[in-house]
Amino acid sequence: MRDVLQRAQSRARTRLTPQRRVTSDAGAATTEWILVIVVSIAIATVVGGILVGEFTTAAESIDLGVNR
Repeated sequence: MRDVLQRAQSRARTRLTPQRRVTSDAGAATTEWILVIVVSIAIATVVGGILVGEFTTAAESIDLGVNR
């Protein structure tokens, strides 16, 4: 019976006390956005490097009728 009363008291305290604001994760959203931006820049750089190589190869294979 004592255990039941202790649990009831604990639940009442949990529900009646105002919830504390947690400020330890205040910079979490900023960190996540920075990671998203860094990953996006890395992907764009890799794709850009691949495309520049492909476009350069394709452009060099065009015969313009000019001798080097």
